[in-house]
Amino acid sequence: MTTMTAATTGQLSPSTNVQLVAPSASDRLHYLDNLRALAMLSGIFLHAGLAYDASVQKFWLATDPSSSIVVHVLIWFVHLFRMALFFLISGYFAKLLVVRKGTKGFLWNRTVRILFPFLLFYPFLLIAIVSVISFAISYVENAQGIIGLIQEAIRTKQTGEQPPPNAMHLWFLYYLMIFSLLAPLISRIKLRPLDWIVAHRWLLVLMPLALIPGAIGGGIPTAAPESFIPQCWPFVFYGLFYATGWQLYGRESIIESFRPYMWLMGGLVVALFVPYLWLMPVSVFPNLQQIGTWQLCTAAALGAYLSSMLVVLSLLLGRTYLSQRNSTLRFVADSSYWVYLIHLPIVLLIQTFLIQFSFNVWIKLTMAIVGTMAFCLLTYMIFVRYTILGRLLNGKRTFP
Repeated sequence: MTTMTAATTGQLSPSTNVQLVAPSASDRLHYLDNLRALAMLSGIFLHAGLAYDASVQKFWLATDPSSSIVVHVLIWFVHLFRMALFFLISGYFAKLLVVRKGTKGFLWNRTVRILFPFLLFYPFLLIAIVSVISFAISYVENAQGIIGLIQEAIRTKQTGEQPPPNAMHLWFLYYLMIFSLLAPLISRIKLRPLDWIVAHRWLLVLMPLALIPGAIGGGIPTAAPESFIPQCWPFVFYGLFYATGWQLYGRESIIESFRPYMWLMGGLVVALFVPYLWLMPVSVFPNLQQIGTWQLCTAAALGAYLSSMLVVLSLLLGRTYLSQRNSTLRFVADSSYWVYLIHLPIVLLIQTFLIQFSFNVWIKLTMAIVGTMAFCLLTYMIFVRYTILGRLLNGKRTFP
């Protein structure tokens, strides 16, 4: 990867005053690498916290009897922008790869780095999660949530229809591969919508409105599209973030143009998050069908603007504080793909084990996060960092 501050072409877009920037091949985009790593690692906090959020405990595998409203607020705040930021950064790096390697080289790179890991890890993760579920059924007495439903079905010898297999938490890789196939085809259409929008800056305020149909389709809060049957809403929601990242390549000064408005956006985020959280169906209503149309549309609009502003703020803060080379952050960035792949069954196992103990919520949450991180980083050092598996996940690396 490269740094966006290194070299400029001096070329200007004909329709705007945005300077087109071509990152040089010798530098790294440290802050985007680091933001992507932190977005990946925040998934551990989010998945660890779900066991202690009363609004979703009945949908989560490891349902703990204790809960916290603070955990509820924090995980849905992170959820608003984590995956959106991820897709935007992925779109940026996708365009960078096309410029560097050409379309064929880009597709081969995506095949090796996305499709192969998906196919390699999926069966092992499926077995691991099923094993954790089997352990939970025998370990937890009178369990709540999904495990409780399974225990009841076993006791009453009910045989229901088995749900179809899904992509689990690897849905991100699934859609990323689809976007990778579509992006070079769509990019053949010589349109530069971002240039046109920047030329009419007032349109920037309206851009998040395009996300509303996707936000409605994905639910409030946005659900994980785990089905192997592609759904429309991820293309409208996450696809737009991916496309924006693609368009941002060479136009990085657009992000910097938002810097004078950071405090305004921060204030708006605080102001809008409160009504969003109140309207969020999972915290107020048992299902979407009981929500009025105006409530659903309002929540979707709030979510669209919050996601957009939080992504922009993340990029600006990343450029300010994460642009320097740092050996610790580099290690985190290198390990983040491995951590993302294997963390979920570890989180579920620790959560399940802790159900029988009456510890404070924050002690349990800390144990789940620290235990998962310790296991993932230790296995990364032993089995991945200096092996062929590390080369598959991270490409060829040179280490000090």
